[in-house]
Amino acid sequence: MYQQFCGIDISKDSFDITVLSVNGEVKLQDKLSMDRDGFDTLLKYLSSYPKEELLVAMEATGIYHLPLLSFLLENSFKSVVVNPILIKSFIGSTTLRKTKNDKKDSSSIALFSLKSYQSLHLASTDAIENIRPIMRERETLSKEVAKLKTEIKANLTQLFPELLKNTNIFTKSILNLLSQAPSRKAIRNLKKQKIQKILDSTSGNKVKITAKEIHSLAKTSIAVSDKYLEKVLSSKIRRLITIQDELSFLDKELQNSLEDTGINDDIEILQSIPGVGPITSKNFMIEVSSLKKFKSVKQLCAFIGIDPSVRQSGTSINYRGKISKRGNAYLRRTIWRPSEATTPHEGGQMAIGAIRSCDKFKSYYSKKREEGKKYKQAVIAVANKLLKIIFILLKNKTKFDENLATGVSK
Repeated sequence: MYQQFCGIDISKDSFDITVLSVNGEVKLQDKLSMDRDGFDTLLKYLSSYPKEELLVAMEATGIYHLPLLSFLLENSFKSVVVNPILIKSFIGSTTLRKTKNDKKDSSSIALFSLKSYQSLHLASTDAIENIRPIMRERETLSKEVAKLKTEIKANLTQLFPELLKNTNIFTKSILNLLSQAPSRKAIRNLKKQKIQKILDSTSGNKVKITAKEIHSLAKTSIAVSDKYLEKVLSSKIRRLITIQDELSFLDKELQNSLEDTGINDDIEILQSIPGVGPITSKNFMIEVSSLKKFKSVKQLCAFIGIDPSVRQSGTSINYRGKISKRGNAYLRRTIWRPSEATTPHEGGQMAIGAIRSCDKFKSYYSKKREEGKKYKQAVIAVANKLLKIIFILLKNKTKFDENLATGVSK
């Protein structure tokens, strides 16, 4: 049973702490620097209390809370990270005043942990959470790849539109060719044997179009001649190849890391759902970490932020508005939001992939549209249904059955 509750309010260069006893008495307050001296002083303060009786709580502050959280976990302190929205709501429910300072914030965090500790999930050095930055970096690079591909297509529409229409320009062979000859003019000046040599020198999937066909397209092309645009295109292609190599490296690192987490079985369960691909399933499990911390699918939906927001006025009005968007943004993108970074190989974002690949989900989506729901609302409805099914599958360690999509209520 906890007897002391430490609230920490964190900023970039410093953090404020308040320690409350179980009866709400202030035992300690101080402002410390976000450096080794500050950490050592905090350790000295907290070490005066039995670790099994102390709970340390802090707000999630992007990246600023992570070094302090890591330090506390390394020193075996029981710690929780709280959504700032929960703290804000808690403060609003306890006072009408809008005054704000760091000491009051740390006191509010401590008091919140005192009142709510039974529902808070302890942070850990879980291997799944540790590899989360790899997955998030992969998502960032995927967005860069999508952006570059769009820009390369726009450039090639001017420099060699016929090649764009007649083959997949993003195979390694074609990218290698365009990096050396980034226009119809440059390709037309090459001999067919040279073009074929470039195509053959690239490992990976071979293109269906021949050197003779490429040369013929270049001869009859209506493209513009612009040596400066050619330089831009070459630059973009080099960046694309580099980022794709980094993506391949991260995929290997991710796969190796997943071997130590014990979630590969859960990832396999997710991939048994039609439309859920290898990337989205890994992303989902890495962000969720463990289903054990959710007592119900409602808690899971709230964690993701696709639960309906509730607006109230007095006791007479209570209606549901849009989704709350107060949870994990990475998971929200994974479960329902269309992304320019998504490729067919990855299976699409989970809800959209399920609609495209499973008749049951497609019928449910159509039903919602017929009821007057807008596209986004219908997809979110499918996402909520999908989450209920995922919750059941992972809890019971069973793979997907289409009958489940019919049996799970809205």
